[in-house]
Amino acid sequence: MGGTGSSGNVMSSGCRLHRAAGYTLLEVLIVMVMIAVLVAIASPRLNAPRYRADAAIQMFRNAFTQAQRTALINQYDVLVIIDTVHQTLKVSEDANNDGIIESSEHSDSYPLTDGIRFVVPPTGLDSDVSTPVVGSQLGSVGGLPTITFGRDGAATSDLQLYIATPSDPDRIYRAVELVQSTGLSDWYLYTATAGIWAQGGLR
Repeated sequence: MGGTGSSGNVMSSGCRLHRAAGYTLLEVLIVMVMIAVLVAIASPRLNAPRYRADAAIQMFRNAFTQAQRTALINQYDVLVIIDTVHQTLKVSEDANNDGIIESSEHSDSYPLTDGIRFVVPPTGLDSDVSTPVVGSQLGSVGGLPTITFGRDGAATSDLQLYIATPSDPDRIYRAVELVQSTGLSDWYLYTATAGIWAQGGLR
């Protein structure tokens, strides 16, 4: 009997259960939920239409800068033609300074995409406007509003361009303004709640 009792004690000891090292499924799920909540709080909400509008207005500013640079370096006029029908900005080099864009002269197009279009905004940068293209001395090529960068880098007119995302309850407006004397530009965003424009770089 003594032998049997000893064997029983050994078996009892050998069958003693120990908790395995690691985490339970419930603990892992709790940690994952906590991480998801923290990420949602810390990360800014993605606003794709806003980023598209910003990208479009910066594309136009880059086009103006490139046009001015080309005019300065090559010492000939560069025309910027605003096509509000086909939603495109066209930059053409007038290599012989005759005011006519010939097929042999270089041109680049900067089309609006993702449904962004030239629009008449709720209000302009300075006052109410009736067109998406505003300028005091705009030229015309093929019936389209045009400005020209001269060999000194200045533009032939001041300019305001207005664009917006597709119509929806939260339509996003952007504007770019070009200074005639310097040929430099800045951009603005429209704050619908306040009904005012704010300089883009200051938000």
